[in-house]
Amino acid sequence: MLSPLRFSTVVASRCLSTFVASRRLSTVLASRRLSTVVASRATIIPPPLASAAEKIHVYGGTLASPQAKATFAAWHESVDAVLKKGENPDDAMEILKPHMLKDCVFRPPTYYKPWTGRDETLLLLGCVSEVFGPSFEYGRQWLSDDGHEWALEFKAQVGDSKKTTVHGIDLVSLCPETSKIAEFTVLARPPNAVEALKKEMMMKVPVRLAALKAKQALGFA
Repeated sequence: MLSPLRFSTVVASRCLSTFVASRRLSTVLASRRLSTVVASRATIIPPPLASAAEKIHVYGGTLASPQAKATFAAWHESVDAVLKKGENPDDAMEILKPHMLKDCVFRPPTYYKPWTGRDETLLLLGCVSEVFGPSFEYGRQWLSDDGHEWALEFKAQVGDSKKTTVHGIDLVSLCPETSKIAEFTVLARPPNAVEALKKEMMMKVPVRLAALKAKQALGFA
């Protein structure tokens, strides 16, 4: 039979062991919860988005619908077709066409009024992709949880000698019902780069826009 002192020592030892074990379990559980939180808030690229954003930091989009993911992937596919594969911009933009509303609104940094219309938006995007060429590259990209709001950081070279760097962000809003592009706004800086971009765009847009309007008038577009 244990003495009172020996019994107290044994009980205290067991209590201490139980306490230590419970603390270790709490630490493990807390660590796992922290890992889950970090994984949900850090760079998150769902499988359908990963291929479209290779080597690019994409944040968010964890609850994006299949339609929103498809629109995001189509955008990157059309950009890569022009900038990396050298395809005709008009052909490349056809990839994006099914993922854009007919009354899409485009707000460029080089013009004070917005442009309305899917064909007009695709024409302008095709022209600017030609101006930027292979110098264009995306940096960080942020998506809302549902994938309907994008903020895409980019930079490119503009100007006659391509020595002027333009930095900007594409702000894209998708239609909540269809997950198609509803609004496309481009913010850019510095002013001299924006002016150089405007100069180059003015050498391309007017002629192509006139041709588009003629097609629309004849019912061919």
